[in-house]
Amino acid sequence: MPHHVPNSVQIVDDHIDLFFDESEDIVVFDEIASETIHRDIYFIKATEERPFHILLSCGMSALPMTVPDDVETSNLAEVMILLPKEWNLEYESFSDEGNYWPIRLMKELMILPHKNKTWLGFGHTFGHEDDEAFSEGIGFCSVMLAHSMELSEDFTRINPDDETLINIYTLIPLYKEELEFKKKNGANALLERFEEFGIEEIVKVGRKNVCI
Repeated sequence: MPHHVPNSVQIVDDHIDLFFDESEDIVVFDEIASETIHRDIYFIKATEERPFHILLSCGMSALPMTVPDDVETSNLAEVMILLPKEWNLEYESFSDEGNYWPIRLMKELMILPHKNKTWLGFGHTFGHEDDEAFSEGIGFCSVMLAHSMELSEDFTRINPDDETLINIYTLIPLYKEELEFKKKNGANALLERFEEFGIEEIVKVGRKNVCI
């Protein structure tokens, strides 16, 4: 990896150590070649007590985002996505886009604010052009950044020192109609619909579309 490519692995790694001990099954999907930032993804495997996998980005916060002066939020962020324990995340399964799309999506989001001189925060959405689904049969065509409902604020806010705050946003996959509703009515209105219909943060392929 070129020396000029920033890497924030130590900060995220130290933070994870506060919540998971050595007995936890954690794998790092390490990026071999990097540009702009080094993008790793931690795969924290499900347990009996926590029946979902956590995919957590590591590297997005190595550089500050370009946050407007009138927005009160940290300019450092990482993203995560919660997957059901049945989701196949073994290396040999990654040739199937139905398994790999959450990782591909996270890597795209990690680089986006740095290449485009912009920022990502609560309520922002990201998707493919022409509302193309992330994978055949998935149905989801975009994701929305939100505050986690499953994991505590202690976990989703990294404070390595008094001057540094890294926000961890959870990614919630959306159908086309849900994306359109969010654009018109806002993120909180969509989250209220999710609550009304019992939609959880953990990704569920084939879940109800709350906007049709």
